[in-house]
Amino acid sequence: MIFSIVIFIITLLILVLVHEFGHFIMAKKFGIKVLEFGFGLPPRVWGKKIGETLFSLNLLPLGGFVKLLGEDDLPAGKQEADKKVLNDSRSFAKAKVEKRIVTVLAGVVMNLLLAWVLFYFVIIQQGFRIIYPTADPGVFIARTETGFPAQTAGVKIGDRLLTINGKKVDDVEEAVAEIKGANGQPLRLELADLEGNFKRVISLTPKENTKGEKLIGVVFSPVGFKVYETFWERIFSGVTYSYDLTRLTFVGLGRLLADAITGNFEKASASVSGPVGLARVTNNILSAGVEAVIPYLWFSGVISLTLAIFNVLPIPALDGGRLFFLVIEAVTRKKVHVEIERMIHNVGFALLIALSLLVALSDIRKQFP
Repeated sequence: MIFSIVIFIITLLILVLVHEFGHFIMAKKFGIKVLEFGFGLPPRVWGKKIGETLFSLNLLPLGGFVKLLGEDDLPAGKQEADKKVLNDSRSFAKAKVEKRIVTVLAGVVMNLLLAWVLFYFVIIQQGFRIIYPTADPGVFIARTETGFPAQTAGVKIGDRLLTINGKKVDDVEEAVAEIKGANGQPLRLELADLEGNFKRVISLTPKENTKGEKLIGVVFSPVGFKVYETFWERIFSGVTYSYDLTRLTFVGLGRLLADAITGNFEKASASVSGPVGLARVTNNILSAGVEAVIPYLWFSGVISLTLAIFNVLPIPALDGGRLFFLVIEAVTRKKVHVEIERMIHNVGFALLIALSLLVALSDIRKQFP
């Protein structure tokens, strides 16, 4: 477990540093002064100034940060030093609003690009096939066997099994039991796509194998799989897969909010995880040894994509919150009052910390039901 925790911390550090590098590189491009690029979060353990930027190593290994000159506007007239920062030609506050927007968005873009790269690598390594989380649980076709009725009848990897002979099946064990219970008699399978759409019904008769078992020749899975078959599907697979996961993320967020609003806090708590829960998932994946490399790269891609999604949401204290005020400025050509924006970000930050603690406590409670 200790090894898994270390790997997870290193992974999270890399993903956040990739995000911060996006801010760093665009700030440099636009001539905005970068005061510090921090590895981990303060307090500072070590630092070395290279050029005008302090590169620091900090005690808490939970990501990193980039500190830009004038990034947090100071009220004019507070101090003479504050005025100098606000009026410095290389201050973030003095840069054109378009450049500030690009600098803020750069971190999100870097996480998105990293997710694409990881997903492309996993998809190619697995023969253009990849796990496909769905909004609702179900029974999916993970593999079809050559020479057996299912493949001949047109059953495909990624199909969702809805019913057998008109009876709804909710899990893999139930599906296997229904097929065995038919004792070789003809079966009617109702299938759909991964999301349960485009339904169709096929008929087939189980075939006896060398052991005398009557099988249809499929391997069921509680998780869906997506196969990219055509040339263009494969070319854009990393991008379209990211889009699919993003759409599913927003579906999940909608359900989470609905549960929270209706007071179903237990269900809402069960559907979210923080660092503690993710560390546990890491341990489960890495327990497979060498075979865990590809699944863990997929998992890292999911985390990177999730960081991109949540950072771009208009939540105070996150990139999306800063972007919200910059868009207002770009449209109205007027800045939101400094103190108002600062107060909103401070309140948002406090709420995020509180929410993070609640999620962490929920994750810990799940370990000791």
